[in-house]
Amino acid sequence: LNLNIFPVTYNDGFYKDVVKDENRDITKLVYVSDMLVGAICCRFEPVNKNLKRVYIMTFGVLTAYRNYGIGTGMLKYLISVVSKVKGVQDIYLHAQVNNEEAIGFYKKFGFDIIEKKENYYRKIDPPHCYVLSRKATPLEEEKGEEDKEKKETEEK
Repeated sequence: LNLNIFPVTYNDGFYKDVVKDENRDITKLVYVSDMLVGAICCRFEPVNKNLKRVYIMTFGVLTAYRNYGIGTGMLKYLISVVSKVKGVQDIYLHAQVNNEEAIGFYKKFGFDIIEKKENYYRKIDPPHCYVLSRKATPLEEEKGEEDKEKKETEEK
């Protein structure tokens, strides 16, 4: 999947991170029939003794399967899971500066550009990327559901 979607090649260390038990809930694969069509691969990264971040290492859907909600579903799932994990400050990723489609997609979910890194990539053009980040809080639609459930419980 990664070879078909991304302009970079990943080493063995990347795949070892993906399959670690601690990353199981924040790494998901999507199949249609028996074919892998999408994946979000993440890892926890320590900030200090009490805080950590979630790094989206790769996230993609095969071109023919885009615009069917697969990517949206995976990202909503990740945000929901991470928002319930104690001690996570944010979710972040790198996106090539000319990948306007991806940057716009992430912004719809509350990600902001927090930094530009010059010459981040070695073998692709342009080599620059943005770092995008969002707090590890639920999406507004989830907050609304949580508030509704809390209110109903209090009324009983």
